[in-house]
Amino acid sequence: MGYAVPIRVGIAVALVMIVGGLTGHRDVAGLAALGALISAFCRPDPYPVRLPRLLVIGAALTSSVAIGGTLGTYSSSMVVDIIVISLLGGASVYLMTSLHIVGPGAVIIMFAANGAAASAATTGIGYATAATAIGAVVGILASIAPWLLGLARTDADKPRRESLRVALAGGRTRAAHRHLLFTAGRITVAAAIAGGIATAIGLAHPMWAAMGGVAAMQGVAYHLTVRRGVQRLIGNVVGGVIAAILLALPLGYWGAVVAIVVFQVAAEVFSTVNYALCSVVVTPMALLLTGIGAHLSPDAAVDRVLDTVIGIVIGIVIAAITITRADVDH
Repeated sequence: MGYAVPIRVGIAVALVMIVGGLTGHRDVAGLAALGALISAFCRPDPYPVRLPRLLVIGAALTSSVAIGGTLGTYSSSMVVDIIVISLLGGASVYLMTSLHIVGPGAVIIMFAANGAAASAATTGIGYATAATAIGAVVGILASIAPWLLGLARTDADKPRRESLRVALAGGRTRAAHRHLLFTAGRITVAAAIAGGIATAIGLAHPMWAAMGGVAAMQGVAYHLTVRRGVQRLIGNVVGGVIAAILLALPLGYWGAVVAIVVFQVAAEVFSTVNYALCSVVVTPMALLLTGIGAHLSPDAAVDRVLDTVIGIVIGIVIAAITITRADVDH
């Protein structure tokens, strides 16, 4: 188990939140931290291949904040919000799958858009977008820091240029393209239905249900959807209890920063070990990150669990309805 990447992710998140706190920009520090989470993507990729992929994620994440901020500023319809962010989730899945981007997945893109929508009234679209872009730059630099240091000492990475050209030039067949569109489409539908149900029953954060559906279905294959769904549910219940306790404590900004960094590093360590353990620490981290700007109460942890249940159930149902022959054979 390697700890270098989790530590670099933790440093990137801590850096933007510390700078945000010291400079009086605490209202957008959470969005900057989401930008810095780009450092968690593309862990197994060679650096010459990783850099262009990270730039794509950075552009997607920053654009999602602009979209979410626009919704929060100008949209008064939850239906519109759910449709737009669900489409954003589906498009993000397509983008990341087609470019072979591994990491936290499309949920980060949706989470950023949702966070921007919730805080747009106080932060402003441009302000939120700029903070996210800065965080993304910090995250990219943290991810490729060893490569940059190596380039400063030697030009040993020259042989990798060909691998970069091959990786970026690789095309996809029409069948693979159709499969990607199908996958993105059913994930979009699952997110929209989950968000709609959460809205209909009166939950305060329906977008969390939409994200739960996307997170469960990121495994693509049906058996992975079910397994990830069960693990995510278990993790969210345990993580929700931890989050409720922390939200009830007077942590203040700096206490929240410490907890967020610790949970994020733990999430990166557990991500390669067990998805349930990863969910245990991601849940309080996400709620604390959201709570910095929205001042969430402990009740938000209960909403998070309920929204996750809805998202997982809808994700599994949609995956079952649209199951492929390969999944049936498996």
